Amino acid sequence: MKYPYAREQHYAELAVLRASILTKRVQSTVSEISKYDDSPVTIADFGAQALLIKVLHDAFPNDKFLGEEDSAVLRADVALRDKVYDLVSSTIGVSDSQTYGALLPKPTSVEEMLDLIDLGGRGTGGDKGRFWVMDPVDGTAAFLKGHQYAVSLALIEDGREVVGVLGCPNVGAKMTRLSEENVEKNGLGIMLTAVRGQGSSIRNMTLYGLENAISLQRLAPLSSKKLHIIDCAAASDCRHDVIARLADAFGAIFPNTEIWSSHIRYAALIVGGGDVQLLVPASPTCKMHTWDHAGAQLIFTELGGKVTDLDGKIIDFGAGRDLNRNRGLVAARGKIHKSVLDTMRNILEDSGKGKSQLD
Repeated sequence: MKYPYAREQHYAELAVLRASILTKRVQSTVSEISKYDDSPVTIADFGAQALLIKVLHDAFPNDKFLGEEDSAVLRADVALRDKVYDLVSSTIGVSDSQTYGALLPKPTSVEEMLDLIDLGGRGTGGDKGRFWVMDPVDGTAAFLKGHQYAVSLALIEDGREVVGVLGCPNVGAKMTRLSEENVEKNGLGIMLTAVRGQGSSIRNMTLYGLENAISLQRLAPLSSKKLHIIDCAAASDCRHDVIARLADAFGAIFPNTEIWSSHIRYAALIVGGGDVQLLVPASPTCKMHTWDHAGAQLIFTELGGKVTDLDGKIIDFGAGRDLNRNRGLVAARGKIHKSVLDTMRNILEDSGKGKSQLD
């Protein structure tokens, strides 16, 4: 493995595979639990984060971490803590072919598990050095319904993505149009991976390991004049009214594909036929969390997609836990990005909700 970040990619993919196995196992039990009980997603979040960080911390002990969860809830609830540890301990092994089939490490005690979770939950990111950012279950509301969710992992170095891995346990390899209800039931879904400057790939995940990677082709130009917009009308932090006006300007159907998980929205751009997604903050207090975007953006841009904020600036992943140096987001196939961005900025200006009121 001589190419840059080969070792990081290797361990990141294996870690995401194992976290995907754990989360899909938990999701399969959701129907047995009251719809008012969110403990399944809590258990999956904590368990997956512990497994992700354990693998990477052992392989790269000097790297830092940034994750959504910290262990405070588990330290205060012994019963929940023990459920998470039981799940982590019983998750099936994933072998590392580079160490003659040795199984990836797991936390060996409850206290180690809690400390590993805190490495992510208390992480701050930053402009210098390396840190791994993760969302162990992206799309919690959809996860509880048995719909689409993702396991995301990215390596950030000096403020930019260099490795991105996205596990999509409910997306089948033959799906060309993603939706919440169209769920891969018989398999473990797909993994999307990118390394900066090396393109993006797709492969099937299985309980026995990863199938061979297939390089993804660069995104083709639009096949028609109508944009395919990826959105989530249920997200209250985004102004869907101005996105609807942009759809009208391009003669696009809106709403079109509706997905709750931030990372599965990127997957819909990469493998689901989507052309663009936009985030226009509903108020100045709305935040874009780093773990909701890191990694999937790299997979998209390595295929010729372009991502900026509403001011045309690239997304700054060195800002910390939130992308507070950017305002909103436009992710689109490269050749249409400028026209989409310009149209949205004109709409915001005309509506009196432009930069001065969103800053």
